[in-house]
Amino acid sequence: MTLVGITGGIGTGKSTVSKLLQERGWVVYSSDSTAKEIMATDATVRTELATAFGEHILTPNGVNAPLLASLVFGPLPEHERNLDTLNGIVHPRVLDVHMKAIEAEAAKGTRIVAIESALIYEIDLEDGFDYIIVVDAPVETCINRVTQRSGITPEEVQRRIDNQMPMEQKRGLADFVIDNSSTPEVLAQATSTIAMIIEAMAPLS
Repeated sequence: MTLVGITGGIGTGKSTVSKLLQERGWVVYSSDSTAKEIMATDATVRTELATAFGEHILTPNGVNAPLLASLVFGPLPEHERNLDTLNGIVHPRVLDVHMKAIEAEAAKGTRIVAIESALIYEIDLEDGFDYIIVVDAPVETCINRVTQRSGITPEEVQRRIDNQMPMEQKRGLADFVIDNSSTPEVLAQATSTIAMIIEAMAPLS
């Protein structure tokens, strides 16, 4: 089985590329979706979150996302500590869920599985993938996309960008780079081209 990582910064278009690959027939797991599900359903994780950030951080369907974001994204050392705490609670569980999913897909004979995650390089997971696709776009474009879809301020988006590895560094480490600064049609074509290359190189079983 071939394991592909899909990564990039906030607003670059990782989820759009993942959707295009799913439409192509690929199996794609989203770390963000898995994390949200875990924070909504995993009793141990919810207890640890409440202990770290207070009971008020929890909601019946997960967590108070704006409140949590205000605690972990910012310029102060406290924000960095809180982000490390959050990652320490959630990321190991996400990895566990994805490892079990990958094992299940391998047992079924799935040829290609992709994992979408913003933090592949930041948490040193790159060696676990056969190929890594980095989705990139200009910072201004990313900020505009996120503010329009999420309603958060440009300053808040910039703080989240600042908490991730610089895109120039990610591009240099990637096996494939998709430039998402043009039209949806151009993005779809670029994604299709890279998908065909990976499919051609993936073992048949």
